[in-house]
Amino acid sequence: MNLRVKFTISVSILLLFFIFFVAYSIFTAQKRFLTSQFEENRDQSFKVFFHACEEALKSNDEEQLNSIINSIVSIHKPSIVYASFISGYQKIFVSRDDNINIASAFGDRLKRSYVARTERYESLTGENIYEYTSPIIYKDKYLGTLVVGFSQDYMESRIQAGTSVIYQKVKTVAIIAILLAIIVANFMAWRMSKPIGLLAQAAQKIGEGEMDVKVDVASGDEIGVLAKTFNEMAVKVKETDKLKDSFVSSVSHELRSPLAAIDGYCDLLIEGVNKNYPPEQQLRGLRIIKDASIRLTSFINNILDLAKIKAGKFEMKFVPIRIGDIITEISQLFESLARNQKKTLGYSVEENLPTVMGDVEKIKQLITNLLGNALKFTRENDGISVNAMVSKAYGSDFVEVWVADTGIGLAKGDLEKVFEKFYQVKEGEFKKPKGTGLGLSIVYEIIKLHNGRIWAESELGKGTVFKFVIPVAK
Repeated sequence: MNLRVKFTISVSILLLFFIFFVAYSIFTAQKRFLTSQFEENRDQSFKVFFHACEEALKSNDEEQLNSIINSIVSIHKPSIVYASFISGYQKIFVSRDDNINIASAFGDRLKRSYVARTERYESLTGENIYEYTSPIIYKDKYLGTLVVGFSQDYMESRIQAGTSVIYQKVKTVAIIAILLAIIVANFMAWRMSKPIGLLAQAAQKIGEGEMDVKVDVASGDEIGVLAKTFNEMAVKVKETDKLKDSFVSSVSHELRSPLAAIDGYCDLLIEGVNKNYPPEQQLRGLRIIKDASIRLTSFINNILDLAKIKAGKFEMKFVPIRIGDIITEISQLFESLARNQKKTLGYSVEENLPTVMGDVEKIKQLITNLLGNALKFTRENDGISVNAMVSKAYGSDFVEVWVADTGIGLAKGDLEKVFEKFYQVKEGEFKKPKGTGLGLSIVYEIIKLHNGRIWAESELGKGTVFKFVIPVAK
């Protein structure tokens, strides 16, 4: 069962319950109204009848009394079953049917009473009667008792007739409403399921490897937001796919180049044993093997570090450390490398710089990565500088470190993505450097684990400054 059918059925059931509730409420309200109206009319009829009989008795007009009793029955037939007057010397009884059995059926109800009352009972004929009994007293003198029996069955039949009309109208409206509800629900389900179907098809295409996918859904509701988010995700998936291809290419190069060097120079050394190559040549081969091994080790360690960070198993040992000492140590190690590449490197540490809470080895790793990245992008005869100070932007609770180069710089689009895994600056005016794009990603994660923040400021062709802040030790 697809989503459209499920939605249509669900909405139709809900609307059906709602329509049934409304119809039932209308029906019961109408029934209560009719019942109240008939009961009020019945009470009013008895009051008029009582006052008419009372006036006739006050004037001692027996013929008028008899006429009133007969007329009340004939006028309200078949609502009134019988009406009677009982006094100490006479008894008048009139029924809607001129039948001696009727008179005998209600004969035992005709009794004098000095108290007004109403009673509901079932007669000998099987009819439900609502009976009024009221004495007539004038100047503290008992004149007689009026007894009137109204047919409860007749009243209920009238109520039933009235409600049946309402029932038919409500039923007709309910059927029309249900049909319209099903049509509207089906239309709404179609409107909702169509973009979801498009999203499902697009997701399937992406799963099959087709990356140029876009869903066109013009809607301002949650479906539109979902489609917009999906399109953004599709763009990121496409970019990630490109990064993956670039990463595979970079990994292949990073693995193949040092392995080829190691393999080639191992063959050379093996051959040199038999041919007595000069020690200088063999030493040069060993150094190249050593450099290639270091390069492979660094690359593998970077991948392992990222895997550990993602798995939450990147061990951190926080202690109070002097970050200025670490910057001095790492910068001195890079000075000779910078000179060999015909570049300059300077560093400056603010006096009395507070200690920070951090992992010594991880701080060394991130500064090493930033300096290595700066050297990679800085051209010959240009310089690199490292500075550490109390942060002006974040206050005295943070130490701020700058690593600035005068290299190729970064475009605005690269600034937003430079810390992503496997991302490398696109080729342009300058040759794309070697690497896998993991160094800055590791730096970003290390700063994040230190509860700090890192960002880059750059202008294309004029160099880049990487800045990060780390909380001071409390």
